[in-house]
Amino acid sequence: MKKIGFTLAEVLITLGIIGIVAAMTIPTLIAEQQKKQTVAKLQRALGIMNQAYRLAYDDVGEADRQEAFELGAPEYFNKFWAPYIKAAHLCTDTCGYKNGNPYINLQNKKVTAFGAGGNFRANFYTADGFLYIIYTKAQNSDGSFSAASTNMTLDINGAAPPNKLGKDVFILTRGTDGEKGGFVAFAGHEKTDKEINNDCKPNGNGMYCAEKIRRAGWKIDKSYPWKG
Repeated sequence: MKKIGFTLAEVLITLGIIGIVAAMTIPTLIAEQQKKQTVAKLQRALGIMNQAYRLAYDDVGEADRQEAFELGAPEYFNKFWAPYIKAAHLCTDTCGYKNGNPYINLQNKKVTAFGAGGNFRANFYTADGFLYIIYTKAQNSDGSFSAASTNMTLDINGAAPPNKLGKDVFILTRGTDGEKGGFVAFAGHEKTDKEINNDCKPNGNGMYCAEKIRRAGWKIDKSYPWKG
């Protein structure tokens, strides 16, 4: 009876082909999964912050820039955020980052406008591992201090790398909407599509990337600067 089988050379060739196909497809599958996870985390973070801000607005009024400045970061956090976010934990150091300016933009350049730690900022983790940074003070060119902007930094994987705008670090902003009360939105929510796209591109800054994802129907599409 004649035996049917494969030679060693045929097996090696087949394994080689499988390896090549896997090397080509697995990174793509991993990237797609990371994109989906990023979108899901952004949706969750926006929902959490919006709910907390609206509840705080209804209970204790508007958490405006000037009051945040006058209260200071810990007191501001304890009054306007801690009671309305489950298991929110304030951190007073660099919150796990190696330094106080850990972020890079889409051009892989150091970002100095946003940072972590210090008494200028209310830095807090939530139970899902998200790190939020709300700025309460801004230092002026003459060394004096004033109320900070309404922007907030979100790092969806805490202090873990890459700490890059548009990848794991995104910018939110807070405001008020007449009788509807307080709200939290992605930075750039009031900008045009052209302004959003000019910021969220390979040679851009990445401040409006979360808003780009939202406007694309909560998707990271082909025009998004994911690589790099």
